[in-house]
Amino acid sequence: MARLILKSPFIKGGKNASGHAKYIATRERVELVPNGRPATKKQELLIAELTKNFPDAKKLPEYSSYRDAPTKVNASVFITRTLEDHWSDVQQSDIYAQYIATRPRVERMGSHGLFGDEDYVDLKKVTAELQNCEKNVWAHIISLKREDAARLGYDNAKTWRNLIRIHRNDIAAAMNIPPNDFRWYAAFHDEGDHPHVHVMAWSAGDAPGYLSPVGIEKIKSKLTNDIFHQEMLHIYEQKSQSRNDLVAEARRAMLELADEMKHHVCEHPEVETLLLTLSHDLKNVKGKKQYGYLSKSMKKQVDEIVDQMARLPSVKSCYEKWLELQQEINEFYSGKPVECVPLSQQKEFRAIHNAVIQAVLRLEHITFEDRGMERQDEPDDILQGNEICWRIWSVVCDGSLPLDLRDEGVERLRTQAEGGDPHA
Repeated sequence: MARLILKSPFIKGGKNASGHAKYIATRERVELVPNGRPATKKQELLIAELTKNFPDAKKLPEYSSYRDAPTKVNASVFITRTLEDHWSDVQQSDIYAQYIATRPRVERMGSHGLFGDEDYVDLKKVTAELQNCEKNVWAHIISLKREDAARLGYDNAKTWRNLIRIHRNDIAAAMNIPPNDFRWYAAFHDEGDHPHVHVMAWSAGDAPGYLSPVGIEKIKSKLTNDIFHQEMLHIYEQKSQSRNDLVAEARRAMLELADEMKHHVCEHPEVETLLLTLSHDLKNVKGKKQYGYLSKSMKKQVDEIVDQMARLPSVKSCYEKWLELQQEINEFYSGKPVECVPLSQQKEFRAIHNAVIQAVLRLEHITFEDRGMERQDEPDDILQGNEICWRIWSVVCDGSLPLDLRDEGVERLRTQAEGGDPHA
């Protein structure tokens, strides 16, 4: 599945930061041609050391590529990415020297590949500024799978430069840096299965800026929405249609159920009981009879009915389709599996709650009141007895209802009485 990968480590301003800027601006690209040659012994030893010192490196897509195909190029790509992710630690060890010794044949890209807000970037000026910087400098690494980068046109520095220029203020806001104080420089590395761009960013003002996990997600979301706009637009259209289908199907099922209850015993006794209870309670509601205006206890009743309806095959099928499309969207962002919560708890389907209420309001003529048998006229032991029995009894005694419905009520009471229910 297409997905943008973003990592946002930071390094202290000064020597490490200026060295990193020079490195990303001038480092050479691994040649992609001899990809079938096996990794060297030195590379294997260095990878073993890197994964030992930096266990999180095993979560990188570059490591998966190396593990599946331990070639010389894949090994170099993984080593490079791991070193870049742990630049501060690397600068204080001899690992970088080992890396230089284990790299395969390389291809020159020019004097430097740094770009920023300006059309021309003076590398010496940038490294000098970073050398004197006392604040944190973030070293964002943004990558795509090679097939996605090629398909979407993000396999060159120009496209990445335009993208970051467009979103530089969004990135600044996510990092809590005023736009005028925001400094950034980037370089594109067309390497391996995951071509990527390095973006160094920091504050040149008094505010040091800070980047929280929420801020990282905001940056990722902005870039993802832009890069995958067309593909996501199609999925969102499908998801919108799926949502409409689910609401319509739930509404149709509710109205059908209400009509069944008007003329004969419902085939879904659990739902019938819940609907009758809600119908009775709605009688006492003043004002708007909408979900948002109901008491907490009545909302819980509606939620329970919605979840019962979600078990119907037609409604269940629609909900499963919606969840599939939501998972496709999740893949663009986090890749995490969609949480399959009860239908009543999905905020996008609040319309179903009001559909339940509207269907219940159609049941007024069998809500067991105003039938010449007011509850206040009944003995206390009946009022305090089994509520279901009381409601069935009300149906049995209601001369305005069809005989087959009343006969069925008698049989239900008889069954409950034979089962030992004293109220029946």
